[in-house]
Amino acid sequence: MKILKTLLLIAAIVLSLLIGLAVGAWNHRSIGRWIRLKTAAAVAGHKPAAVAPRNSKRKILYWWDPMVGPSSISNQPGISSMGMKLVPVYASTGQPAPAGQVRVDPTMVQDMGIQTAKVTVGPLRKTLRTVGYLQAAAPYRFSVNLRTSGWIGMLYASTNGTAVTKGQKLFTLYSPAIVTAENELIAARQAMLALPKSGAAGAHRDAESLLQSIEHRIKFLGVSGAQIRQIEKKLHARTYITFYSPVGGTLTHVQVWQKSFLKAGTTAMRIDNIGTLWLNVQVFDNQLPWIRKGQRVTAAFQALPGRAFTGKIIFIDPYENPQSHNTTVRIMLDNRSGRLRPGMYALADIHTTPVLRCVLIPRQAVLNTGTGKLTFVEVSPGHFDPVRVQTGLRGARGLVQVISGLTPGQKVVTSGQFLIDVESQLNQIKARFTPRPSPKRKAMP
Repeated sequence: MKILKTLLLIAAIVLSLLIGLAVGAWNHRSIGRWIRLKTAAAVAGHKPAAVAPRNSKRKILYWWDPMVGPSSISNQPGISSMGMKLVPVYASTGQPAPAGQVRVDPTMVQDMGIQTAKVTVGPLRKTLRTVGYLQAAAPYRFSVNLRTSGWIGMLYASTNGTAVTKGQKLFTLYSPAIVTAENELIAARQAMLALPKSGAAGAHRDAESLLQSIEHRIKFLGVSGAQIRQIEKKLHARTYITFYSPVGGTLTHVQVWQKSFLKAGTTAMRIDNIGTLWLNVQVFDNQLPWIRKGQRVTAAFQALPGRAFTGKIIFIDPYENPQSHNTTVRIMLDNRSGRLRPGMYALADIHTTPVLRCVLIPRQAVLNTGTGKLTFVEVSPGHFDPVRVQTGLRGARGLVQVISGLTPGQKVVTSGQFLIDVESQLNQIKARFTPRPSPKRKAMP
């Protein structure tokens, strides 16, 4: 008995739930129908706002949403698929526009967001930003080479990076060839001094010629002129000859050690004058038309924040890297302050002006059609004509060089040209499919 009562109770609960679900679904459907009716009434209530005034003499051809395009054309006002009100398109009161030309009601120019700009003439400028590294300038690198074999006696400059001045001692060298040349020089000098002053002039000339020949040979071996004069004055040969720095700079690539033996032609060390440095930057191939020798470049370094160094382009590599498609451009920088170091990473701004005078328009005025470039020219207020243009380089401030198609003083559309382009295509389609009246033939006499 208890089980029967429990089953009846469960059945009553399930029946109540089913009835509640049915009533809820009916209410939901009724409410949805009521909302749709209200929405339709609201749209119907807004219809008169989209219709032109009854007292207007202008005829409405159709309604459409310029943002959607020709697919939104309708013969009555309403709402587009984007939720926007359809805009009326009025019939022209004058002559029909030529194929492609667009006529827009002056009252609709502002609503469509159409903006224009003048075609100007001026220089084309642009700043190219690139990166590069500093290195020592090749014309200011000097190698200290040995012209004869010998042994190092005392090495004064032994550490890379040491700053040296012109005339500073580098090392001493013992060379049998130099010692032999010194003895010959002393003998020639003594022979010249032994000649009597009243002797034959030819003998004096021969002795002096021999002395000069030995002086040139010992100087070629690397002995300085001051040391040669000291040897002639004291008539004493030096076992170790001192070699001095030919220039001031920084010591690099030291290849000698104390008491080491070096063959003739060996580079003992190198001296780099870093008062002038080269900045090698990389430029892509599509940026090369902007690059010229002598252009000003501003370089900034992370190690020196807040400071900028200015130089000029002195070299453009005639070869291009086939992997990265970039070219090396070299800038000369003044480093007399000594703040810059070879190997530093730099951000470089190349200030270019490849064209001093050309026709310029804003970049937004150009439409790329795939087969060419198009811009709309304002023929008169509300009248726009599509014009094919040929563009060149793109400059700063959003300007583009125009090679052909436009003349200075014209007005081009910079905003809203996509809407005008759609209308222009519609006009071309209408002109293409509108039958033309056949010419009347003259009656035969």
